[in-house]
Amino acid sequence: MITPRRTRLLRVPALRGLHDVLTATIGALDAATAADSFVLVPTRAAAEQLRRTVEDRLLSARPMLFWPLSGPRADLYREFGDRAPATRTLLSAFDREVLFGRLARAAVQSGIDAPFALRPAIVAEIVGLYDLIRRQARTVSDFDRNLRAELEPAADTDRGAAQLLLQTEFLSAVFAAYEQHIADRGLFDEHRLHAELQAAAAPRPVRHVIVTVGDRTADADGLWPTDFTLLSTIPGLEAIDVIATEAMLAAGFLERIHAALPGLEEVSDAARPYRDTPAVTFPRLAVAAPEQPVASARDREEELAMVAKRIKALRRMGDSTPLSRQALIVRRPLPYLYLARSVFGGAGIPFETLDTLPLAAEPYAAALDLVLDAPVSGFSRMSLIALLRSPHFRFEVEAAEPSEASISALDRALADTRYLGGLDRLASLETAWSDEVSAGREFERRRRARPALAAALAAARELAGLAEHRPILEQLEAVRRFVGEHHRELVAGDAERNTRVRSAVMTALEALARAYAGHDPDAEASGIELSSTIRRWLGAQTFAVRTGDAGIRVLDAQAAKYADVDDVQLLGLVEGEWPEPVRRSIFYPPVLLGLLEPAPAAEDPNRRESETMAAARAAFLDLMALARDRVRASAFALESDAVVEPSPFVDDLATLGFELEVEAASPAAAVFADEALLASPPVLDALPPLARAWSAVRQHAPIPGDRRYLGEAGSWRLSRVSVSRIDRYLKCPFQFFASDVLGLEEEPEDGELPPPWERGRFLHAIFESFFREWQQRGRGRITPAKVAEARALLVEICERSLASLPAHEAALERPRLYGSAVSSGIVERVLTMEAERTADVERRLIEFELDAAFSFRAPDDAPSRDVRLRAKIDRVDLLEGGRFRVIDYKSKLVPDPKRTVQLQIYTSAVAQQLRRAGDAREAAEAFYLSLEGESAIKSLRAARGQSLDDVLRDAEQRMVRAMDDMTAGHFPARPTPRSLCAQCPFDSVCRKQFVELDGE
Repeated sequence: MITPRRTRLLRVPALRGLHDVLTATIGALDAATAADSFVLVPTRAAAEQLRRTVEDRLLSARPMLFWPLSGPRADLYREFGDRAPATRTLLSAFDREVLFGRLARAAVQSGIDAPFALRPAIVAEIVGLYDLIRRQARTVSDFDRNLRAELEPAADTDRGAAQLLLQTEFLSAVFAAYEQHIADRGLFDEHRLHAELQAAAAPRPVRHVIVTVGDRTADADGLWPTDFTLLSTIPGLEAIDVIATEAMLAAGFLERIHAALPGLEEVSDAARPYRDTPAVTFPRLAVAAPEQPVASARDREEELAMVAKRIKALRRMGDSTPLSRQALIVRRPLPYLYLARSVFGGAGIPFETLDTLPLAAEPYAAALDLVLDAPVSGFSRMSLIALLRSPHFRFEVEAAEPSEASISALDRALADTRYLGGLDRLASLETAWSDEVSAGREFERRRRARPALAAALAAARELAGLAEHRPILEQLEAVRRFVGEHHRELVAGDAERNTRVRSAVMTALEALARAYAGHDPDAEASGIELSSTIRRWLGAQTFAVRTGDAGIRVLDAQAAKYADVDDVQLLGLVEGEWPEPVRRSIFYPPVLLGLLEPAPAAEDPNRRESETMAAARAAFLDLMALARDRVRASAFALESDAVVEPSPFVDDLATLGFELEVEAASPAAAVFADEALLASPPVLDALPPLARAWSAVRQHAPIPGDRRYLGEAGSWRLSRVSVSRIDRYLKCPFQFFASDVLGLEEEPEDGELPPPWERGRFLHAIFESFFREWQQRGRGRITPAKVAEARALLVEICERSLASLPAHEAALERPRLYGSAVSSGIVERVLTMEAERTADVERRLIEFELDAAFSFRAPDDAPSRDVRLRAKIDRVDLLEGGRFRVIDYKSKLVPDPKRTVQLQIYTSAVAQQLRRAGDAREAAEAFYLSLEGESAIKSLRAARGQSLDDVLRDAEQRMVRAMDDMTAGHFPARPTPRSLCAQCPFDSVCRKQFVELDGE
């Protein structure tokens, strides 16, 4: 028997009328009626805004306020289940997805083909499709029958129809198995609860429901046909009040609500007796100019910056509107909520948000990704280092945590050893490094890395099981145990927020574990599948957060409907957000799903879209009329460097009947810290203490004329002179300063192949062995007649060297050495160079060492400078006629002798060292031999009118001048050529613009 009830439609002119009705209704509640009343709102954030509005209006006059139940439709169903004759706890979203996933796999095992891979995200879409069907008051049989009737006639000739038909068969089987499963086990979801609620009255029913949302056509968070059916038939419900604005009713909702709730009594303007002030249907629209009602910004950040500047300017002009009475309304809250921290924080404007953020976007949830990445990546270098560096976890070995220096050393050492992952490889490195007794920079780095390596290895062993295909309950328990054992309490930053986020993450993991334990205890998953499952669930969860206090409000469009404010600005009026696009099913096109909708939408597929668009326009109009005083609108032009078009609603502003008010010109004033610093003179009072102190130092040390800003670091002792270091300085003094003085290192890179310097050693060793053995055989110059003999010996030495390499490296090196069908190899290049040289070679000095003091000519006719030089030259050939030549091997890239001094200094030092040994010789030539570059030979060449000695003198003078500059601590950012900056790891901090401004 259906309980008689009162059903009313309360027509209000605008959203402030909705506020009036709810304020009057809630204000009249006592303890008993409040406990049995429910206010239906679109989201929980909307419920909080409603509470604030009503409390602001009533609490000052009435200290006691009895608050009714409120929330979205999911909360209403949960309340109905709790009040049922036998309490019915609904399956959670975790439970349903786990259950659907199990039943979908069972369907495949029974022989029903799934036309898609059963990934976690796909299972969630299957659940969504089932809910869509049932909320339309359709059964699984209706779904199967209607789609089969539409698809079967075309299945024989249309491959797409045949595929959709197979998909329908699979989904119907899964849906039917789900309904049978929950019926057999006495489980409940909202659909099964729906039927039970209509059968018997609850001992303490919900007696009054106030509906402030539209239907699904008008509102993405609105009510479905089955919701209206339940409200019409559930026993014990005595009153239903639907509150809607005139704009929304005129957009088609009036016709649909009468069809959904027959016998609905209409009450127009019911809120008028409760108004404190007359309603202003259309507030003033503040615009920059009448022909431009929407302000335009470059991007979202600039849009918020414009708001900050407007607020500051109006404050200076005497505006007294409290910030808490001003609202910024956005359709996509997330980017604005994150940007508001930096923009409003930088401008010193308090702001408040009340919304739900994605849990996955919180730092602690992101840290959980590091735990999952490590085993999935095979414990790669980057994943292990990121895990060790996470501030959310602590890893102790022998009661001590590895230092940051140890972790950095491990990062570099793993890259040096070409570690590409693997627990066994990690364990072997620990054994090798523990037993190692040596010296040198690489050994010292590995020694420092040992504590971090031990921590990484211990963590990897704990997580190793996550990479295997194991029961998912065991894997979830391993994740929870690891996170719990290694948790670090944060004391800096927003520690309270981090604690709440951690609690939410752990709650989600526990809920997921309970769902598998209850519905699919035997499920197994690989590490990648586990990672995908957890990430999908964290991505689907939200985290309620309230930021700030008593500041300008940043509200999403749904919550804003319930806010009572004086000043409103709608942000981001761009296409794709206003209106928000309708979410489509991934399984079927709208025309097929339209067959399941109630008439008349099912009869006219285009009707739903036109009604949805009309409702979106009505909602936009309501928000434009929300403010008591004035409203503004703004848009932006770029989203992630892509051009976006204005919303189609922008064109409607001129027709809405607003009273236009041209915004007064804002006085120019600094709002942000960067503007204050760029002012003349700089304004430092608004800066934080530390920034203000540093800015004061900079202000009293102006850049013009101050050499400290041009790379002057003070006197420095050049402990050891090497030509390669001089060349590095000549290329860019600041790069030399960063790498050799400060000892900074470039970020390591993972690679299966050896780094260039290691490969260079390999090639140098080959040719050192070849020429040494060739010389021992007394073979002299390699003439064209001797090339075949030389090639045979060189190939023999190459094969011995290749045998020492891992198989995959040897396979890559062999064609480089011997060449291929399209190019000659290194062997041929070297032998060709030798055969082209006509001078007889008396002796080859292989790996010729320089380790003595040499005299080099100084600039400006200064006395020569004695410099102790240590170097090793690849080859010095002693030629007939008292001459010599210098050869320096380069793997690929060859330096330009005009910009470097290496080859010239080598030549000058060799001449001096030979002279001291009683073998005075003249330099015949000097060149770089590029083993794989475009040009094999790059020689020292004298310009017209110059001798080779002139070239050597110029290089010696440049070296002496560079040494003086290095000793004086002169390290300007002066790259030669400028193209070096493109690959310089220190380019972002070198301040080369100051040097360029100085004219250097």
